Amino acid sequence: MALVRVIQDSREYRAYNDAKRKLADMPELKRQINDYRKEMFRLQNYADESTLYEQLEEFSRQHEAFRRDTLVDEYLRTELAVCRMLQKAARTVTNSVDLELDDIAGELRS
Repeated sequence: MALVRVIQDSREYRAYNDAKRKLADMPELKRQINDYRKEMFRLQNYADESTLYEQLEEFSRQHEAFRRDTLVDEYLRTELAVCRMLQKAARTVTNSVDLELDDIAGELRS
């Protein structure tokens, strides 16, 4: 599929793969990054909304030194760039295909 090739050839994806390769020989650091990612995911998706901001602030404070590691920062930044690129592509595809979902959503709201 042409879209997959474009994504794989993108600057963002190449940078992500470079960061991933650098971590290949550092399993402990990779484990720590994955633990960080899992906890961030939990906070963003399952935390109590009334205290989410405070929880995210505390999480950021607790991991400030960890995020200063240049390889950690590079990996997380490039991963985020790929995620944003994929979200943009998904929005573009969705907005380009008329499935008349707005009609159904309007009926459900009525």
